[in-house]
Amino acid sequence: MRTALAVVVVLLACGAAPAAAQADSAGSDTTTKRYRNRLLILPFVSYSPQTKLMFGAAGGYQFKAPGTAGDTITRPSYLVASGAYTTKSQWTSFVALSWFTPGSRWWLYGEGAVGYFPVFYYGIGPRTEAGDTNLMQNRFIRLKAKAERRIYHDLYAGLYYRLVSLFDLDWQFPARIGTALPGGAGGVSSGVGMALHLDSRNSIATPTRGRFLAIEALRNLRFLGSDFDYSHLIIDARGYLPVRRGRDVVALNLYGQFNGPEVPVQVMSLLSDYTTAFIMRGIYAGRFRDRHSLVAQADYRGHLKGRFGYVVFGAAGNVFGSPGNRLGDEMKFTYGAGLRFNVNPADPLNIRVDYTLSSFGESGLSLGATEAF
Repeated sequence: MRTALAVVVVLLACGAAPAAAQADSAGSDTTTKRYRNRLLILPFVSYSPQTKLMFGAAGGYQFKAPGTAGDTITRPSYLVASGAYTTKSQWTSFVALSWFTPGSRWWLYGEGAVGYFPVFYYGIGPRTEAGDTNLMQNRFIRLKAKAERRIYHDLYAGLYYRLVSLFDLDWQFPARIGTALPGGAGGVSSGVGMALHLDSRNSIATPTRGRFLAIEALRNLRFLGSDFDYSHLIIDARGYLPVRRGRDVVALNLYGQFNGPEVPVQVMSLLSDYTTAFIMRGIYAGRFRDRHSLVAQADYRGHLKGRFGYVVFGAAGNVFGSPGNRLGDEMKFTYGAGLRFNVNPADPLNIRVDYTLSSFGESGLSLGATEAF
């Protein structure tokens, strides 16, 4: 779940981000400062329309591979775990390991999550009605594993595996769910493929310059234990342009998710996001879902005074791909503004409060740590 991922980012920002940025720009001097491993434990709270208030705690250990504390080429690794509970009786637990080998030649990543996260189902496509709710309750297990080799500077590529298991599924109105709906009774998606990522941002939590690109492509196959046979592709591209002598930043993001026809309803492409809402923030996740989604969004992140800042943002996108639904059908727009407070001036980490309005009559408040993207 992205709550846990947000906590990972917070932990990195508090400890490992400076060393990571230093590694990105390292030159001939590889012994300027020895890296110190550290253990962090912290509580967190967030808010979104999907979860209402969410409370949790996380712990993380940041470290470098043995024998690499004195070089800036090897990026910091981390091991984290978290748990969260919402005022809507949703819960999740999460663990992840990100390990860079000496010289940052390989990046090995694995994560696992379990939880109970009831959500409203409105139907499929861009024309679903707000009143057509059908509560979908299920438990889930999610596993991811990546092994990526550095190709050139900040560019990595390698193998990717993902498993999503949805079980104990219960619909509020089961008669409305057709027997032909993939995932209508739960099931397992198990797939393997390739992943690529490039990250030259100067900060993981609060970037002001650099770029980020992640591409994940896999095929869910029955011989891997999958109940469904479909392809899955995610493209996430971000850029950051400093303005006003670096005090403000224009942040741009293009995000697309594309799935084959047999994709289960629970893992279809969504607008918005369950917790930290990095896609069309502040909108209930699952309000619109379909095989594919494509969203373009932009932030202007400005400095007010001292530790305080502001943001003005907008996004345009849609879900599409099922029969009769195209990208341009009833395009969705969101826009809004928010405030920022920097809790760590030495290595900026913003607490954010954003309020969102939309072209389809919904609005929402989102609260969290780190920027939306």
